[in-house]
Amino acid sequence: MTTTKSLGLGAVGDLDNEKRLRILGVIDKLRELGVSENVSLPQLVVVGYQSSGKSSLLEGLTGLSFPVASDLCTRFATQIVLRRAPAHEAQVKITIIPGPDAQGDEETLDFLLSFTKTLSAEEFDSERFQEIFNEAAERMGLPGPNTENLEDLEKRFSDDILKIELSGPDHHHLSVVDVPGLFHNPTKYQTEEDRAIIRKLIEDYITDKRTIILAVMDARNNLANQEVFSMARAADPAGKRTVGIITKCDALQPGDEQGVFRIAKNEVERLNHGWFVVKNRSTQEIVAGVTIEDRQRREKQFFATVAPWTELKKNRTGIYALKAFLGGLLYDHISRPSRQTTADQRRFLMRLANAYQQDVSDALSGNYDPGLDGDDPVKLRMHVRKLSDKFADCMARSGHAKIFHTVQGDIDKEFARSGGDRGDISEWIRNLYRESRGAELPGTVNPRDLENMFRQQSEPWRNIATVYIGRISTAIQRCNEAVFAERISDDDLRMKLMTKLSHGHSNIHDKAGQQLTIILNDERGGILQTVNHYFADTLSAIRQERVLARLEAAGVEDGCAVVLTQMLKSIHLSNEDQAVNDIHDTLLQNAYILAPMVQ
Repeated sequence: MTTTKSLGLGAVGDLDNEKRLRILGVIDKLRELGVSENVSLPQLVVVGYQSSGKSSLLEGLTGLSFPVASDLCTRFATQIVLRRAPAHEAQVKITIIPGPDAQGDEETLDFLLSFTKTLSAEEFDSERFQEIFNEAAERMGLPGPNTENLEDLEKRFSDDILKIELSGPDHHHLSVVDVPGLFHNPTKYQTEEDRAIIRKLIEDYITDKRTIILAVMDARNNLANQEVFSMARAADPAGKRTVGIITKCDALQPGDEQGVFRIAKNEVERLNHGWFVVKNRSTQEIVAGVTIEDRQRREKQFFATVAPWTELKKNRTGIYALKAFLGGLLYDHISRPSRQTTADQRRFLMRLANAYQQDVSDALSGNYDPGLDGDDPVKLRMHVRKLSDKFADCMARSGHAKIFHTVQGDIDKEFARSGGDRGDISEWIRNLYRESRGAELPGTVNPRDLENMFRQQSEPWRNIATVYIGRISTAIQRCNEAVFAERISDDDLRMKLMTKLSHGHSNIHDKAGQQLTIILNDERGGILQTVNHYFADTLSAIRQERVLARLEAAGVEDGCAVVLTQMLKSIHLSNEDQAVNDIHDTLLQNAYILAPMVQ
């Protein structure tokens, strides 16, 4: 298997000349200063129908050997990003960029973002690429090469992006994207809904003004049926960003060449940047072991010897000619001023930031627009209060591992409303008390035993608090999405800002989880102690209730005469029974209820 180092990725240098390299060198310096996110570079997007040779074209442009799956078409976008970096930083980094469908679902978002692989150039051969390609499809919830039943799938295509970043000293900054191919007729394997998903995905890319559209046409197909060109015209009316590419010229039947030849000469579908013809590796050639270097030689020989292609201009045939042209086009786009001046962009972003800050301030303070729906996500303070009320109620109902008893020995209904072990808590205390006895005097309790029992009784706190934090996090994320949807009409800008914000949001969520651990360790892991003066008062009251309960059980009533010694015997408790009651009342109930975290 060939590796990226031997795939000729350095050949992407054909896209550059000395003048363009100087500009890319300046961009390198800007990236080193940490402002790479603010450097807007154009990207190449390869679009066309399924099996039109898009992936093979991408292979010719980048030198990266793409997986071949004759039974499964490309089902998600793949972005190849080449970056220049020192030799000691050379690597291949593979990640998944979640698409719009994953936004708002924190669990799915985290699941996709956790897909990260970093390899050396030597490790990243075509076999490893195939494995990663399949793993990414599985992570996105798509069928893999071993999927048997393709009819009952819930998801066949994804708007998530597999991003492959190759860094090294021989690379030049370039971004190329391969998107799923269009198809004409829905089948049981790809539906009308799938076709709409693919169209939307392609439109999202080609409507970006910084995208150079590489519109691919299989030479064997009728140009009139190639929807990709009508989509390109709609996205790029001026034709400044569209390049036509004809593949599989060598697969034409004798006599069919002239019609395609006229298209290649820009006489049929007239494009400002004209057409190019290329000869890619066929599936049979790939299986036979034809390398990318062999592909370049065979292509050059084909266009030099086979009519009528020999009549085309040399700068319009072959992958090298296409690379040279794209290099100039990339340079023109890099050099061209953006749609707005820097001052305009700064003013726009400043207004946007101020508006967002005001909206968030209103959402947090409860200053809502009267026109908002009752459950609008922007009503953040309302949602936080509702969630906090649910949290407090859940802690009261389900925050205990064992259900407390009344002084009469019955289950305390206040704590039996939800959750908790309905087993005999007194027997549980008694068993732990017996198993933990040490050097303490009879009838007394080792403080360490009390701490241990308290930790066991408060075990549900972590899960309840974690769920609470997650719900608050989701409420904040939905509020941000609603604010952005209202303030930002540009879908691309909104998605980029939301993606950037989601990373910071995820970090804050993680820090909240860390803070929760600190709080729980303080409340459950330290010395069991409280300065709450209600503790002693409540404990005294519970002890009085227990004495009264035992007197009533012995038949003692107000106004009746009793023999004092007999009464004392009837209410007397053994040291162990007294210890069990004290643990229940002192620790598990009294201390539990008055713990600062529950207040």
